[in-house]
Amino acid sequence: MGWGSWYAICTHMTYASERAVFAQPEVRQISNTHFMWTLLAGFKNALRYGLTGDHIDAREAMRLGLVNDVVPHDELINTCFELVERIALVSPESIAMNLAIATRGLDLMGLNNAWPVNAEYSGMVHASVREEWRRPMEEAARERGAKGYIDVRDAPFQPEPFGPRAEKKPEHTPEKG
Repeated sequence: MGWGSWYAICTHMTYASERAVFAQPEVRQISNTHFMWTLLAGFKNALRYGLTGDHIDAREAMRLGLVNDVVPHDELINTCFELVERIALVSPESIAMNLAIATRGLDLMGLNNAWPVNAEYSGMVHASVREEWRRPMEEAARERGAKGYIDVRDAPFQPEPFGPRAEKKPEHTPEKG
């Protein structure tokens, strides 16, 4: 899920199925967040999810700015093709220049500096593995495989605030007057 979420937020545009879930659960096992969360979701939201690894559903990801839109699962591929067809109506030169302008703007905001810093800190956090943090997860993996590892890693974080393991929130109903 972590790499999938990173991949999704590092693309030019992201459209999500209503079933999509985003997270950085790897931070729970001695890993790092990704600066793109800060760039897209803002500093406080990046810290909220980068320090806990909590899952968020597609609607929350859209609210935070991680995705462009959320569509019904069965309509996702068609929605993406419709967008591609709309983009194809614009001249290739205009598309190239507008993409360059947007990307250059990110560069001016520090994108080129953020990539190597992210890699540097990633290496540091991965080198700082504490045996007492990893041992219970690794033992569970030996006994029950990947599911055991994930169950032990995520157990203290249940229920998730959003996503498939979230507590169901009561429906809001207007008061009778």
